[in-house]
Amino acid sequence: MPKTTEQEVLAELRTLLALERNYLAEERTALAKFRTGLALTVIAPAASTVIAYSFSLLKLEYALLFDAFNLMFFTILTIWGIWTSFRSRSKLNKIRNKKMKLKNRECEVMKKSKAVQDLLHDCISED
Repeated sequence: MPKTTEQEVLAELRTLLALERNYLAEERTALAKFRTGLALTVIAPAASTVIAYSFSLLKLEYALLFDAFNLMFFTILTIWGIWTSFRSRSKLNKIRNKKMKLKNRECEVMKKSKAVQDLLHDCISED
């Protein structure tokens, strides 16, 4: 097996670090979706109660119909919030597994060159 130069090792490491940045961006997006799902899950029942109370004060002719629409709409929002949270949570687990594999690969590449290992041993942990 031919000996790899430090330039080749650094080029491969740069590529892996760029891929890690992409995974971090995906992770932030999944966390934002998780946060949105939680917000929908928590806020929808409270908003439904406030709107139902407002309709009861108005003494509308079709109050029962408005209550049914209100209940249906906010039930759908709550279910959507729960579904979004679970879906983003499963995606987060997949992304974190990929990041762990990538970290292991970065450590393997870093160990190919003593100079690169000395340069980056503090920055890339092997946890």
